[in-house]
Amino acid sequence: MAKQENTGDASQQPALQVIVLGSGGGPQEHNVTAFLVRSLRSGWTRGSIVALDAGVHLSAITRILEETQPSGLGTDVALPHTLSSGPFAGMEVYSASASTNAAHVTRHLIDTYLITHPHLDHISGFVINTAGLPGARPKRIAGLPSTISAFKTHIFNNVIWPNLSDENNGAGLVTYTRLVEGGSPALGEGDGKGYLEVTDDLTVKVFSVSHGHCMERHTHRGSSSSSRFGSMDVSFLVSSRGPQGGTAVSNPSSSFRPSSVGHPSTLQERESVCVYDSSAYFIRDTVNGREVLMFGDVEPDSISLSPRNLGVWQEAAPRIANGSLAAIFIECSYDDSQTDDRLYGHLTPRYIIQEMKALAAEVELIRQNPVKLEPNKKRKRDQEEANRRANRVTARSGGDDRPVSPKSTRPQRGSGSASATSEYGFDSPHLATPTAEMSLKEFESSIVPIPPQPSLRQMSSPLKGLKVVIIHVKEKLNDGEPARDTILRELLEHEKEAETGCEFIVSRMGQSFVF
Repeated sequence: MAKQENTGDASQQPALQVIVLGSGGGPQEHNVTAFLVRSLRSGWTRGSIVALDAGVHLSAITRILEETQPSGLGTDVALPHTLSSGPFAGMEVYSASASTNAAHVTRHLIDTYLITHPHLDHISGFVINTAGLPGARPKRIAGLPSTISAFKTHIFNNVIWPNLSDENNGAGLVTYTRLVEGGSPALGEGDGKGYLEVTDDLTVKVFSVSHGHCMERHTHRGSSSSSRFGSMDVSFLVSSRGPQGGTAVSNPSSSFRPSSVGHPSTLQERESVCVYDSSAYFIRDTVNGREVLMFGDVEPDSISLSPRNLGVWQEAAPRIANGSLAAIFIECSYDDSQTDDRLYGHLTPRYIIQEMKALAAEVELIRQNPVKLEPNKKRKRDQEEANRRANRVTARSGGDDRPVSPKSTRPQRGSGSASATSEYGFDSPHLATPTAEMSLKEFESSIVPIPPQPSLRQMSSPLKGLKVVIIHVKEKLNDGEPARDTILRELLEHEKEAETGCEFIVSRMGQSFVF
């Protein structure tokens, strides 16, 4: 059921709207990850809506309009008509047909699709819809270089689907934008520095996160196709930001991120690990600075081979402290009955709370003693400069031509380092050697326990006022308690103990949030 909710601070003028086209993570294919985001300031003008993921798309827009368009439209109610209720309230429609009006939304109001990662439950609606609804200008897919490479190599390749892109002699219905991880200092100013404009009133910044690992006896199977050249490549702009949280690195030509302890991969079969990359987007209203943070699929840092969530929390913390970050959309695929070995790169309530506690600690650090953050920033800048020097050496020596993210380190030939020290003083087993692989036994022997999180009991609900919207819930389709109800109940139980102060909301298909 389509529903409009104002979840913002009553003392502030609402700035952003998020429409939930798909809230689930399967197995029902009509309800998989998809959102629409717009600045309320833009109204319903051409290109004013940004889609974040599109596992389902046109059919979901149609369903919402079928539920909210008035009866008698075109007969008792004259056309054109301005909708007065539902997620699309205020939008003018020109047809009595919900399908026709939904096609108008897709053709004219949505230009850009922000893709978190290229799994089918996040892209299938976009892929299928694009060929059937050509417009006067191409649709833009924006994402990390690894995501764009996956589209080029595995989707729009004239095998799985026709090449609808404007690269490699394609049809030209889709254009690619390769985003710089962490943003580029060449873009934006002030608080908006590093953000890329995607509509007149919205800008975005993206960070990579880990979506678990694939286990197979294989050599690294990510695409080796270059992603440097394309319709719009902003990944060549080197960011001034340094590594955030962990020491994970990016391999921009592939959605797999090999994790290594310095042993070069060989052709012989052995048990090895590759890490899936996903991403998290900060989406910002350009006028009042209101933001939402929206994750793709993600796993907890505490069990990840490539922990990167802490870097996102460090970016989010000052925004929460100053009140500009209104909500976090984050997945919780399973309830707490799901064991760690069957999470497949996803979260449960126990790990959501663990991540919120990590975020709360960062927020409290900002509020109590912001000056102490400066030395960390210097270490990040030093690390960034070291990475750039390594990249220049590799480029001069004839290495690969793939764009390097500002948080990436190019493959180091013959590296034998076994660990890297984070800015928090403890070791991480993840290395800056994305071309090599690591056996499970080697990884297990290299794990160093992470120091416990500081107690939140003296922090006085550091996340008070923050909305945490749960997405990607996988329904069990049995006669028991619905998965979404179980997850919310468990989250509230954990929150009683943690006292972070955030408000949990489990999203529904057709729901609309205003912040």
